[in-house]
Amino acid sequence: MKKLILISGLLICMNGLSKEIIESNIHRHVNVLASDEFEGRSPGSEGGEKTKKYLKNEFKRLGLVPIHNNYFLEVPLSRMTVNLNDSFLSISNNENKRTLEAGPEAVYWTKRVDQEVSVTSSELVFVGYGIVASEYGWNDYKNIDVKGKTVVMLINDPGFATEDPDLFNGRAMTYYGRWTYKYEEAARQGADAVLIIHETAPAAYPWQVVESSWAGKQIDLKREDMGQSRVKVEGWVTSEVAEDIFNQANLNLEQLKQNALSADFQAVGMSGLTLDATLNNTIEYSMSHNVAAVKRGTKKPDEYILMMAHWDHLGMNKDQPGDNIYNGAVDNASGTAGLLELANYYSSIESERSLLFLAVTAEESGLLGSQYFAEYPPIDLSHVVAGYNFDAVLPIGKTKDMIVVGYGASELEDILRTELKKIDKYITPDPEPEKGFFYRSDHISLAKKGVPMLYADGGIDKVDGGKAAGKAIADKYTSMDYHQPSDEYDSNWDLSGFTEQLTITVNMVNYLANSDVWPQWYEGNEFKSVREASKK
Repeated sequence: MKKLILISGLLICMNGLSKEIIESNIHRHVNVLASDEFEGRSPGSEGGEKTKKYLKNEFKRLGLVPIHNNYFLEVPLSRMTVNLNDSFLSISNNENKRTLEAGPEAVYWTKRVDQEVSVTSSELVFVGYGIVASEYGWNDYKNIDVKGKTVVMLINDPGFATEDPDLFNGRAMTYYGRWTYKYEEAARQGADAVLIIHETAPAAYPWQVVESSWAGKQIDLKREDMGQSRVKVEGWVTSEVAEDIFNQANLNLEQLKQNALSADFQAVGMSGLTLDATLNNTIEYSMSHNVAAVKRGTKKPDEYILMMAHWDHLGMNKDQPGDNIYNGAVDNASGTAGLLELANYYSSIESERSLLFLAVTAEESGLLGSQYFAEYPPIDLSHVVAGYNFDAVLPIGKTKDMIVVGYGASELEDILRTELKKIDKYITPDPEPEKGFFYRSDHISLAKKGVPMLYADGGIDKVDGGKAAGKAIADKYTSMDYHQPSDEYDSNWDLSGFTEQLTITVNMVNYLANSDVWPQWYEGNEFKSVREASKK
């Protein structure tokens, strides 16, 4: 077994040959994965198939083995595309009807696997944030029956607007603020349709992201009930449309937003307003795959250190003029390339515990690949010691810090802090906890099963330029390139910071992979009891 020592930040094999993370390899993988040839890496598309084969071939070339007999782990998907030419969504006020324009005014879809889904004369009800959370003493659906109705709600959770640390989690978004939760809860309440009011600050992205992310095809797991437990229509409307709708009902939206910040809030019927919608869908089924490979441990092969990234992006929009390929260079060819370079690093290094490299599918459709892996794991998840997730790494260059998303979660942060001190770097807690990034990437699927996960990014405190320079790069990406065709690879990218981040990851993985340490969730963390139960 080769052993490693750390000398001045450079990992050296004991046989005298250097082994390090190679920046040019990361460039090479991003260039391929984000190329037009891969067509935006949509699951079930030709580009998606090319992506899976590329990952499999790389893992195989590096001598890594499948978990069982195949590098491909099946993820059954259904795909519905709303045919907008013969579909509509309208709001009526007695005799006056307003049909919302798909794209500029509203985005809507269904997760029910039906060729036609209709809602007729469904009464509108404003339900505040649409949250039921007993631990916070909160129920926006109390004293009202919304069966068959259309619920209209705000994005994020009440803590964001007030910044009160005693209200939910203050400015930091909880899972209750996520759009995914809001649709799920509305379905549990029996609603027919959901309209979320978009606002850029609490949503954490502009309307163009909503429009590009959820227009066209919708991918979901092929569920046993074919989506019949979901609401009939899921959608977003712009804040301008929302203002007009509330005015029609003689309601003051701004005042109601203030009322919704209290646990005493009572849902309000939007008098006289009804929703009509007919969605005609093209239905397709496909089998996508998570791609997984293992470097078997020498002493404890049934204990795993997980490294993961999602390989998919938004694909192509053939109805869009001009550049219609959503290449997803940052999101997430970058993280996938980092995963492959970690696999390359460990291809010639042995460890006592096994190393699991997992590239998951359908993240952009609601973390579906990681969800399926967690629900139907090919290994016992209680045997996964810890995991590291890489998602949308910006080419910021070297920084003095690393950002921990969901800071204050587990002892993995202690291990990271120890490594950073060796090279005079520091941890920056998530500077934008209100955006809910901890709940917006694949690690959360494993965390819900109790597996301690670390989602750390390269920081923003640039060695050359400081925090202002780093924040400028991050802000530009969010406002201009996130989920847009402009998220493309540039050979001038500075990936030195990501290279350093992966080197730090290697040091953390080496520590865990050659020890008996089992990192724990911190006391009071929501996932601690799940882990303890799974270990029993």
